[in-house]
Amino acid sequence: MFDLIDESGKDLERFGYTVKQIGFADISVAFLEVENVEKEKELLLPQGSYYIINSPNLYDYDESVKERTVFLLQDRLKTLLENQKVDVNDKLLIVGLGNPDIDADSLGKYVIDDVYIDALNENNKLYKFCPNIYFSTGIKTFDMVAILVQGLEIQSVIVVDALATSSIERLGRSIQLSSAGMTPGSGVNKLGNRISHSSIGVPCISIGVPFMLYSSSLNLAHEAKKEEILLTPKDVSQNVKYMASLIASALNNLMP
Repeated sequence: MFDLIDESGKDLERFGYTVKQIGFADISVAFLEVENVEKEKELLLPQGSYYIINSPNLYDYDESVKERTVFLLQDRLKTLLENQKVDVNDKLLIVGLGNPDIDADSLGKYVIDDVYIDALNENNKLYKFCPNIYFSTGIKTFDMVAILVQGLEIQSVIVVDALATSSIERLGRSIQLSSAGMTPGSGVNKLGNRISHSSIGVPCISIGVPFMLYSSSLNLAHEAKKEEILLTPKDVSQNVKYMASLIASALNNLMP
C-alpha cells in the first residue's frame, strides 16, 4: 500500500524517474511519466504525469520557504494543465476531498475555504466543492463530482486530499501532483471510484499531501502489526491549515 509514488518500492529510475534539487532550503522536485500500459502494470500506477515537491524545511524557516514552494507548485500545476490542454479561462471545479471532522484528513476542506471565487460575477468560471465522506452523506464522492461536471458543463477538475506516507519526515512536507486523478478515501477504504479523465470525461489534476503515517513503518508492538493503522502527529491541525493556505495561494495565483 502506498500513496506517494516514490514509496512504491520499485526502482523508479529505471522508468525515467528524475529528481531536481532546487538549491534552496533543501527543496527538490521529482518527476515520473507513466505513459503506457506496460509501465502502468509494472508500477501499479495509473497512466499520467507525476510530480513530487519535497520541502523538508517548510515549517522550520521563514516565509521565504513557503513562497518558493508556492511558486514551484503553481508552476507544476500550470504545466499539467497546459499538457492536458486546459485553459485557465475554462470552467474549473476544485474539489476538497477527505473528512473535514478529522484534522489529518481535513486538507481538502481548508483548501476550499481559502480558494477565492467571485460567485456574484456572472462570468465566474471557477467553482469549489467539499463533498464530505460517504458515511456522512450516503452519496459517493465520485457520483457528486460526476453530476457537477455534467450539470455545470465543467471543463476540468482539480482534486485535493490528504495522503499517507511511510516516512515520518515527509508528513506535511511533500506535495504530489498528478494528471492521473485520485481515488477518494483510497487509504482507508475501497468504496471510492477513481476521479480521472477517463471516468468523468474531463481532465483531472490531483494534489495530495501526506498527513497520515502507516504504522507498519514504525515497527510498533505485535498487536499493531496485525492490521495497518494510520497515525498522525499531535501538531497536525496547525500544519494542515498552513499547507492548505499554501496550496490555495498557488491556485489563486494561477487563476486570471
